[in-house]
Amino acid sequence: MQTLASSHVKAPAQPMSLEFKLVVVVILIAVFEGAARKWFLPSSSGPLLVLRDLAAFALVVRAIVLQRFRVMPMLTQCLVLWSFCVVIWGAVQLVVVQGPVLLFVLGLRFWLLYFWFALAMACSLSSNEVVRLMRLMIALGVLMLPLTVMQHFLPPSSPLNVQPDTDEDEIFRVAANIVRVTGTFTFTMGYACFIAAVTPLAMSGTWNGTRVFRRQWLAVLAFFAVSIGTLISGSRASIMFFGALLAIQTVGSFVGAKSGRALMLSAAKALIGAIALVTTLMVFSDALVATQERFASASAEEDVLGRVETELLGEPAARKDIDFIGHGLGAGTNAGSVLLTGHQQFELAESEPARVLLEMGLVGFAWLIIKCAIFGFGLAKSITRLTRLGETLPLMLWATAAYGMSSWPVSGQVSANAFGYLVLGLALCSIRPAFPARTVVYRYATEVSR
Repeated sequence: MQTLASSHVKAPAQPMSLEFKLVVVVILIAVFEGAARKWFLPSSSGPLLVLRDLAAFALVVRAIVLQRFRVMPMLTQCLVLWSFCVVIWGAVQLVVVQGPVLLFVLGLRFWLLYFWFALAMACSLSSNEVVRLMRLMIALGVLMLPLTVMQHFLPPSSPLNVQPDTDEDEIFRVAANIVRVTGTFTFTMGYACFIAAVTPLAMSGTWNGTRVFRRQWLAVLAFFAVSIGTLISGSRASIMFFGALLAIQTVGSFVGAKSGRALMLSAAKALIGAIALVTTLMVFSDALVATQERFASASAEEDVLGRVETELLGEPAARKDIDFIGHGLGAGTNAGSVLLTGHQQFELAESEPARVLLEMGLVGFAWLIIKCAIFGFGLAKSITRLTRLGETLPLMLWATAAYGMSSWPVSGQVSANAFGYLVLGLALCSIRPAFPARTVVYRYATEVSR
């Protein structure tokens, strides 16, 4: 009998699945929708966001039809119960508060659609596809760097620094005429979320034993890109989180080292990272000075503990207005604000915890507790993976997910919503049970084996 080995038949490269392509659509639209709105077609934002949501919904439907959620049954059951709770509570609010039905639909989109999308990612993508998604995210971060550097050096009046429906004197700045860059996004928040989502992928080089970077110089380039991108973002939270993530990567690589060679390699990576970071600060010294000024002025206006309290529990003034029933599902979203008031603004509160509590009342409080439980579970799993396999990326992904889902406006702003749940999806991928690579049967190879 002639075998495959003796026939010298080489199977063609495994094609990417439809699930992978749907996630790519979500990522690309999340990154470039703002650019289309700012510089090309201002009216394209709505259709692009609808297309993105349809891609996310299609991934969830395919996962249901193909029974992919069996990969993580316990989490799926919990999400079903949570979805039932949100829908029922939102319907009760609809009766009590007498809000528009469209607002309720918007709320379901922000609270549930991309949560299911994240779980569908973890249950549908092969390990090879996850690595390709990481490479795509890193490539987008590197390619966006020239744009953000130009925005940093150009004045606020430059066409590259234009923001929709925003006058020049209202554009956010780090200091003087140095703007807080937006990249391809319409607002600084979108870029801050994007660069934070890319950072753990660029810092770590291994996923389930697979190298994320095919060449070492690509790893150095990616680290430079996220370092520079974070520095010129002008976001205090992003800069501090970058430092925390770098510390996690450095300490984790030492803790997870299984041999003397691995320990030496970890030390070499830490040294290269330190050199790259110092070089970045020297080359962009003006950005460093402007950032220092921003830190100093912000510290004079508010204390660090007060800032942390706001990020975790919401603004003190907003917490006074919290009631049992809440203002209605969707009332805290930016789109809901436009629907209710006709203005693009934070309708209920600026911080994520306060917005959640004001919007959903008792269920909002439950959501804050549930998030803590999810991140505690994920961090514990990722630490176990670090000590057993020596991989730091799962821990970094869960740290990023915890930071993003707690402090970004994921329940109300479209870019933060997308990147928050994309990171959560990758974090879930990092701790899922053994997931066999998707196989494809080739008729010719089968016939030869016979």
